Amino acid sequence: MNGILWTFLGTLLTFSVTTLGAAGVFFVRKDMGGKIQSGFLGFAGGVMVAASVWSLLLPGIEFAEENGQISWLVITGGFLLGVVLLLAVDYLIGKWEHLRVKKNAAMLVTAITAHNIPEGMAIGLAFALAAQNLKEPALLSGAIALTIGIAIQNFPEGTAVALPLIQNGFSRRKAFFVGSMSAVVEPVFGVAAAALAGAVRIGMPWFLSFAAGAMIYVVVQELIPEAYAGEGEKSGTLGFIVGFLVMMILDVALG
Repeated sequence: MNGILWTFLGTLLTFSVTTLGAAGVFFVRKDMGGKIQSGFLGFAGGVMVAASVWSLLLPGIEFAEENGQISWLVITGGFLLGVVLLLAVDYLIGKWEHLRVKKNAAMLVTAITAHNIPEGMAIGLAFALAAQNLKEPALLSGAIALTIGIAIQNFPEGTAVALPLIQNGFSRRKAFFVGSMSAVVEPVFGVAAAALAGAVRIGMPWFLSFAAGAMIYVVVQELIPEAYAGEGEKSGTLGFIVGFLVMMILDVALG
């Protein structure tokens, strides 16, 4: 069994499903009303918060404990590094006024991309472990199940990153492309993790909590305020609840 090849095929699947989710931009009106727009922004926020907890922080704590690390310290450190990254992105975009992309769109893409990196690495580690222990078929089954679970979760994530972009002046094609490419890091980092499994496993709690910090920052700083702008307060709240529940159910059911 070639763990790297299996990892590449698995992360190619997760990338493809993200692309399908991003294709949702072709099925909504670009001039959405305020309430609908608030609902979509709330949905994106709910998806990101749920993913931060169940896909990132909780697995990060488990990895840290398995590595014999002080879990709360590692997770807190990684989380704060994610926040610092987004603070830096916020500052730089403020300095570079010539950038065509709006601040919240850039931060959203940065956070989702950061979140997809440890997902790809988790798949790589799972297949690497299965390749090293061929006498335990349950490990391969687990790696495949993990891949399918992440792939299904990536569908609403692709939608969550692409839809807000068309509200920031992106064309449908560009929003679809950016939403899709936010997951291209999964094959890249997945294959790298499979090739360097031992070293990567030690750093996984940092990667996972780092991505969580970045995502929570974006939700609080950008998505929630925009969802509550204008007359769409209840739509934003309901959208957040729906997004949170959808992502929570997927993470728990498929985790």
